[in-house]
Amino acid sequence: MAILENNWMNLLVIAGFIFIHLSSKYFLLEKLNIHFMMSFAAGVGVSYAIIHLLPQLAYSQSVLIDQFGWDSGVRHTHSIYAIVLLGLVASHVVYKLDERNFSIVEKKDLASAELAYFWSDISFYMAYNLMIGYLVIANTFSEHFYIATYFVAFGLHFLMNDWTLSHDHGKLYNNIGRYMLSLSIFAGAVLSLVVQLPYFIVVSIEAFITGALLMNIIKFELPDGNEGSIKSFLIGTICSSVLFLFI
Repeated sequence: MAILENNWMNLLVIAGFIFIHLSSKYFLLEKLNIHFMMSFAAGVGVSYAIIHLLPQLAYSQSVLIDQFGWDSGVRHTHSIYAIVLLGLVASHVVYKLDERNFSIVEKKDLASAELAYFWSDISFYMAYNLMIGYLVIANTFSEHFYIATYFVAFGLHFLMNDWTLSHDHGKLYNNIGRYMLSLSIFAGAVLSLVVQLPYFIVVSIEAFITGALLMNIIKFELPDGNEGSIKSFLIGTICSSVLFLFI
């Protein structure tokens, strides 16, 4: 009970993430400029990752150095950033493998290719959501503002991901995928309440998520060519940077 009382704000964030997954398709209005929103969300995500997530990882790295009595060698002082890189690379590799496998299988059986592509996508994002659900409950923020900024940054990120998945998978995502992503967020939160992982594992998960977040922003939330909006990207970046730094 004490755990729930200390994390009531975090539990609200979990509920908010689940709500976004379940209802994101209803936010996709014809009058809404998708490319504007994608670029705006990318600006918010980039500023949050650079201003909040990376400095937090630097602090966690220093805690681990003190905790384990590591020396100041590069392999120790940069190990967390190596995991950030791993998350970024893993996210990109999964996407490219999905793309290649789909192009091979679709020549033989388009329906099978679409189904395999869907399950591969959903499996990756379920694992991603499971980790985020765990982190939301595991991290006890000193001020409600910090968990609120986490919700804004990742909430927009989830919304953009949902629109992309809905576009790519259509009815499969709307009928099955959004429920599975909601369940994975919930499962991560429950797991965090019953299983307390060592600090260095929690930090490693945070680092991996940071890398995957950055790759997803670069790959999916920054539209190519004339589809992107420099104006909305700058608005998202500047406004969120001011918010994260000074409020």
